[in-house]
Amino acid sequence: MIENRKTIRYCVIGAGHGGQALAAYLQYLGNPTVLYNRTKIVIDEINSLGGIELYGIINALVKGIMATSNIKTALNQSDVIIVCIPAHAHQDIASVMAPYIRTDHKIVIHPGRTLGAYMFDRYLKEAGLTFEIPIAETDTFALTSRKIRPGLSHVYSRKKQLKIAALTPAFTDSVYNDLRHSFTMVTASVSPVETSLSNIGAIFHPIGAILNIGRIESGETYLHYKQGISPTIAKFLEKLDAERVELGEYFGFRLHTAYQWLSDVYGSQGNNLFDSLQNTTQYDEIFSPNEITTRYVYEDIPTGIVPMLQLAKMANTSHRYLQLTLDLANALYGIDFNNIGRWDVKDFFHRYKPKGI
Repeated sequence: MIENRKTIRYCVIGAGHGGQALAAYLQYLGNPTVLYNRTKIVIDEINSLGGIELYGIINALVKGIMATSNIKTALNQSDVIIVCIPAHAHQDIASVMAPYIRTDHKIVIHPGRTLGAYMFDRYLKEAGLTFEIPIAETDTFALTSRKIRPGLSHVYSRKKQLKIAALTPAFTDSVYNDLRHSFTMVTASVSPVETSLSNIGAIFHPIGAILNIGRIESGETYLHYKQGISPTIAKFLEKLDAERVELGEYFGFRLHTAYQWLSDVYGSQGNNLFDSLQNTTQYDEIFSPNEITTRYVYEDIPTGIVPMLQLAKMANTSHRYLQLTLDLANALYGIDFNNIGRWDVKDFFHRYKPKGI
């Protein structure tokens, strides 16, 4: 029996490494899709090519995508809005989106990093939104992809697992029911605590970049995961990851370790984290940052390490390596990443902490 389902109109916000590929992927699957990017020259180039070309696991020139730099047009033509921009830009895009949000819209922060849905809801309300809509977050990005140029993306793989949660279970169910037809790997989480603390990017990205900062500054190109994360660095990451897992236990979740996550998402095997990273073929062409102001630091520290550290302090769980990561970033960059990050977690903590604690 063929299931009848309503047509979902998607709007993908951001034409970067993830957004451009995702917009083409959704259109390729038969979903009417709008791609919004604030830089008009990028949109003009995509439109001049007649679509977005994908190569890798999908090889096709995907036509029919509406690409626009007009946010009102983009949101008017959509039902589900998928935000695929760096997390440090969420507040700016929320203020741009707020006047054009409808009561029937649903928003997915993809990925949310840590506290993505919670913060985006706050940003929209600060920008004047007066009604509640489903706002959800995913724990990771559905595709492993890289933008070669406007209109051309390399899609290395599709994740085998994708978790999603909104701020309330009813909203989670509503978003999940729309997404599950095109995101067949998606599962609904019972709480945004689980998706927020499943932010593996905060484990894999900052320390790998910080401890290779000399290589980056000298212009060396290397594979971030396979050459940038040595056996010694991987052991540090295991200690950092253990603090994330312990924090999850406080909230009542048995989070998979980063080592287990690689198996869940990519099918990678190995005796330890280093071995599993070496055996992750999807990372064979993921190169190092080309500048020290990489999102691996400027995004993943403020929107990953900072909120996890603050939650761990409130929960009184181990946070030595979370603190060390933040301190090292602050010292090297001369920036207080805590002050520019998602440090205000008090309301989130009390809203989702286990009863009786």
